[in-house]
Amino acid sequence: MGEGRPLPSGADVIWVRLVASPVADAVRRDLASRFGDAVVTTPDLPTGVTVGLVIVDDANQAAIGLAATRNAGAQQSILITSGHEPHGRADFVLSSDVDLNTVTSVVTAAKDFHDQVMSLRSEVARRKSAVGTILRGEFVLRTLDEARNLATMIAHACPNSDLVAIGLQELLINAVEHGNLEIDADMKQALLMAGTWREEVESRLQDPQYTDRTVTLSFQRSARLISMTVQDEGAGFDHEQYSSTVGEATGYRGRGIAMARDLSFSSLTYLGAGNVVEATIILEPED
Repeated sequence: MGEGRPLPSGADVIWVRLVASPVADAVRRDLASRFGDAVVTTPDLPTGVTVGLVIVDDANQAAIGLAATRNAGAQQSILITSGHEPHGRADFVLSSDVDLNTVTSVVTAAKDFHDQVMSLRSEVARRKSAVGTILRGEFVLRTLDEARNLATMIAHACPNSDLVAIGLQELLINAVEHGNLEIDADMKQALLMAGTWREEVESRLQDPQYTDRTVTLSFQRSARLISMTVQDEGAGFDHEQYSSTVGEATGYRGRGIAMARDLSFSSLTYLGAGNVVEATIILEPED
């Protein structure tokens, strides 16, 4: 597992730092069977690799920060802990008595998220806008795939298009799943840990209760500012608790809003009940 032969330069790895225990040993065996040499368990990272996913326990929490210095992009982190207090910036926090099936589902969800973001960045780099420079427009979508496609298209009208695509996709997906489909944070956590999140989303998209709901993106560009407003047809949500990079002590942290704010936009403002969000990008500094 990343210990015998050298990994290729630029390899994207899963770094596992767990003290020996029945759970830790089972996790290592499961990861080795699924991801092979991409799994690294050494105390120090091999030279030339980047980290897409880091899995640690209480004794090895510092590895999250160390892995961030080798961040492959949208790095995900899982903490398996016996404590009950918040532990830094881990994306998933699992109790030390967690069963292997739950860990497997969470690893899959975390790796899928990372892989999707990396794929999105590659798609933005390959794609060329077919519409020239977008100055203003209104766009309507309903599904997660439409959210991804629209995010890559709009990103080409913005500086730092790969980062904008990541943040905008996050806002659009939130509008679909949390807004229109009414999948709240607790439900999403349960679905992710059961490995059934995508299936539930697709099921609700076909449910007559939700199927006619849409998300609207309004875009406007001036000489000095880009403004994007995303509005869904849901009842809104308590966005304040998700705007911080530090989440609850256990479970799925849901740092998408904070990531969008920190990486992609100059400002991010939720309006009203939370079913409208405005993101801005400053094109030139003010005089």
